[in-house]
Amino acid sequence: MYQISKNHIAVPPGETIKEQLEIWEITKAEFLSRMGMTEDEIEALLEGDMALTPDIASRLESALSIDKGFWLGLEGLYREDLKKVEEENARMKKRTRS
Repeated sequence: MYQISKNHIAVPPGETIKEQLEIWEITKAEFLSRMGMTEDEIEALLEGDMALTPDIASRLESALSIDKGFWLGLEGLYREDLKKVEEENARMKKRTRS
């Protein structure tokens, strides 16, 4: 799920995963099988609620033929952007209380 502040947006790697599944017409069942993960785990990954670890990046590389480094890079950018969104929203909330 996207996280938004006034000046930032954080897009989880799951959005790119969803796009790839659609492009390659990979069903949810097939993706679950390729990833060796539960449906709940995949949902959390797609929504950005589960960190994309090196192990998951390796699984994605095998499942989607996209380099592990690409996935880890996306995860790093997402976490950086998420921190910016959270910090900005906290500052805005603090200002409105003052």
